[in-house]
Amino acid sequence: MSRKLTGGCLCEAVRYVCDAPPTVTVKCYCRDCRRIGGTGHATHSVFAQEAFSLTGTVTEFEKTADSGRTINRRFCPICGSALYHTRDGMEGLVVVRASSLDDPESVTPERAIYVSRALSWDPVDQELVCFEEMTPQAK
Repeated sequence: MSRKLTGGCLCEAVRYVCDAPPTVTVKCYCRDCRRIGGTGHATHSVFAQEAFSLTGTVTEFEKTADSGRTINRRFCPICGSALYHTRDGMEGLVVVRASSLDDPESVTPERAIYVSRALSWDPVDQELVCFEEMTPQAK
């Protein structure tokens, strides 16, 4: 990747830069991702933590996932935009909400997870590598 990926929240109080390409981009159909975004799925790009830098202050919400691992989601405390999360079992990685990128077209989903939970009105792209639940390596 020859250029940095940048992004941030709706009010622009929080900004971030990713200096390396994502390792993977995934669509997630789990209930938590649907509720956070108010839609049928969320798309996430995974970056090495050392390539991710942040300006501004975020609010954190910690929750135990279906896997039993802790997920720490970060939001803008002013506008509430969901920005990224980290989780147990994925140390050294930052999972960025692709919709928070300045150019969401700069990433392309390769996989879909929790497709067993997809809503009828938000069909799964069957051309992606699909997993009924979480990918085996991330459990």
